[in-house]
Amino acid sequence: MTALLCIKLLRHGTVKKAFSLLACLFISFSFPAFANTTKPSNTISFERMDHGQYTIKVQINDSVPLTFMIDTAASRTSIFDKTRLRLGLGTNASQHYINGIASSGYRPSSTVETLSFGRQVFNNHKIIILEDWDDGQGERLDGILGMDVLDNLVLAVSHKTATVKISKRSRFSRSKYNRWRKIRLEDNPYPVEKFGLLFTYTQLGDLHIPTLVDTGSNFSAINWMSVKGTAISKERRRLREEWVIQGSIGEFKPRMRVRLEQTHIGGIKLKQHEFLVMNFDDFPVNKYGAYPLVIAGIDLFGGRDFTLDLVNNDLYVAPKSGKITLKNNYRGATRLKK
Repeated sequence: MTALLCIKLLRHGTVKKAFSLLACLFISFSFPAFANTTKPSNTISFERMDHGQYTIKVQINDSVPLTFMIDTAASRTSIFDKTRLRLGLGTNASQHYINGIASSGYRPSSTVETLSFGRQVFNNHKIIILEDWDDGQGERLDGILGMDVLDNLVLAVSHKTATVKISKRSRFSRSKYNRWRKIRLEDNPYPVEKFGLLFTYTQLGDLHIPTLVDTGSNFSAINWMSVKGTAISKERRRLREEWVIQGSIGEFKPRMRVRLEQTHIGGIKLKQHEFLVMNFDDFPVNKYGAYPLVIAGIDLFGGRDFTLDLVNNDLYVAPKSGKITLKNNYRGATRLKK
């Protein structure tokens, strides 16, 4: 699932991992070497998790390369507690409140001397410490790269070479990007804290629903408010009746998967695209479920190359061109328990 971190600086507490993660911070200075004799390259290899999310190697201080997932729906970079212990990192006195789609709570933080990947280096950077994912999730995942370090970078993903080129310059070849779909990314349009996350729109009939672009999610999701008054909303009543008949206790949190015959996300036409319909009541980006919201996961790309220009807030998606063989030699986590 997604790990969207919405973070407010507080003094005490602990928290659980959520569907998506949120917040911000950015500093850059000298390079710690990934190897003793070679200068870091701005083009580095990526691997794919079992469900398709992209991971790259990151160093913390002088550590061995660690595996981090690229997550545009996480406002803050984070590591798991197992990683913190392995690196011998301490924790700061203050704690952070994390709001996620599925749950919220407090988590500690740690300040590292350097966090680096490719030629990008961040000094004295504060990272969030997450609880370890259970049920086999994140077995080889060490952390999550959020928008606090991804902001103002350009990430060009090539599946043919299984590499991502990371730079601070948005120079694009007209010949290469001529037929690519360009999606304009915007700040959250709702009257809430922005968290540094980027949105496009999903068209459902006559509706244009704000859509969070989330590379940390392996699927797309939509909240029940977005389908209010449609045939899908009637299924919520049926789920409620079944929930009561089964004698369930606790809070009713209906979820169901649907395939929409046709929809558009960021202008990309999608046929028979699957969405998970669920509540986002713990999620602050749509005022805790008060507004319609769609989350567009990596299934939006359909295995195509893409370039995230976070300098100009544009997303370029390559046209479909036959079958693409994806490099998927990483056995990792999905961020939503089904």
